Amino acid sequence: MSDPYFEDDETPGWLFTYADLMSLLLVFFILLYSLSKMTETTLIAALSSIQIALNSNGALVRQNPEMYSGGGTETIKPAEPQMATNQELTYAKDPIDEEVREEVNEIANDVASRFMANQLQNQVAVYEDGEKITIRIDGASLFESGEAQILYSAEPIYETLLGIFNRYTDYNINIKGHTDNIPINTSRFPSNWELSAIRATTTLRYFLENDIRAERMTATGYADSIPLVPNTTPENRALNRRVEFVLQRDKDKPISDSNNN
Repeated sequence: MSDPYFEDDETPGWLFTYADLMSLLLVFFILLYSLSKMTETTLIAALSSIQIALNSNGALVRQNPEMYSGGGTETIKPAEPQMATNQELTYAKDPIDEEVREEVNEIANDVASRFMANQLQNQVAVYEDGEKITIRIDGASLFESGEAQILYSAEPIYETLLGIFNRYTDYNINIKGHTDNIPINTSRFPSNWELSAIRATTTLRYFLENDIRAERMTATGYADSIPLVPNTTPENRALNRRVEFVLQRDKDKPISDSNNN
């Protein structure tokens, strides 16, 4: 007579299938919840990443440049970029101290006159934006198309900038790289994000090697996310390809101590 306490306790086979089904349902509902919390931009980025991962060619040079995903049959279009306006470039939203306003205006005029003296006014524009001064330079004057190496012909521009930075030592420098919306896809630059970022950091390194203090400078690539004008014509795209130098006073230093040289 067999002992019931020592009988084999065999688990029914259907239980494993049921457990798998419950796990899949749990994952499915978690995914639905996550998607419900996504913004449109985040969802687009996620779908693009998934398609890149599923594409056998990966995300390298063999991608179709018209396909953000690198695979699939539909183009995933990013959200429309926010357009910069002249008002945003020339007027501050917050009240500015009159002494600061006068100093910024004086420096902006000096910066513009330096470029004019070197006959660079066709390649460079200078703007006041509240407490900031923006120096905007035509991208074609600094780099070849699709490249991040500084052109030899750009040396007069960089030398002029170097003189400005050495004169106004109390001003920090934010270097911003911008491109148009034509996709780039090379082994070195998988997208315009990499291209704009490396152009900005290459420029930063130039000034670092010429004794501009590292703590004064930052470099950021914006790709085609902040166009000046719609990318609808070759002329407009040329305007959007640019490098900007935004000068802003170090707030830890008083105005009375600045620009004595």
